[in-house]
Amino acid sequence: MKWKNEGENSLFLFNLDEFEKLPDGIELESIVGDKKIKGKDEIDMDTRAGYIAWGIRSPETHKHADLFLIFLLRKNY
Repeated sequence: MKWKNEGENSLFLFNLDEFEKLPDGIELESIVGDKKIKGKDEIDMDTRAGYIAWGIRSPETHKHADLFLIFLLRKNY
């Protein structure tokens, strides 16, 4: 889910199921700009409208873009 429409720099948030599928070592950014590493840092799993307050920017050019495409396809079917 796109957090704010900031063009190519928009932050995309994950739901709990998507978060569990993310590989350890991926850097996540919070809605307030903090950055943490999954599997290393403690990440608050509080949800709002089904999404955690953590995500990534530029999913289409991210090194895990293929995984994010799978997430998108699952939502549309």
